[in-house]
Amino acid sequence: MPDGGFEVDLKVLEAHERELRALIAAMPDAAAAGDSLWNPQAFGVIGMFLAQTLNIWTDDAVEYVDKAKAAGDDMADRFAAMREGYANGDKDAAAMFDAIRARFDQAKP
Repeated sequence: MPDGGFEVDLKVLEAHERELRALIAAMPDAAAAGDSLWNPQAFGVIGMFLAQTLNIWTDDAVEYVDKAKAAGDDMADRFAAMREGYANGDKDAAAMFDAIRARFDQAKP
């Protein structure tokens, strides 16, 4: 816009939402790997310390991936809400101007 404003492209917001949801859906489920990957019994008595350390590290990674997926889902939801908000705002503004126009048309002699 020449007056320094901005323009929102609803199709671009929809594309961002769709791409982000696809990216999140493609992320592996870290919890499935974290439960049994570093079973301390599989390492024996000597390797138990290593297994416990790796288990702690894996649990942290699972938590991180879960938080990243939750944040991605939240951001995709925000894209959807933003797109819907702009679309509804445009519809409301158009309806308001149509109503004003109708009143002017009725007031004409």
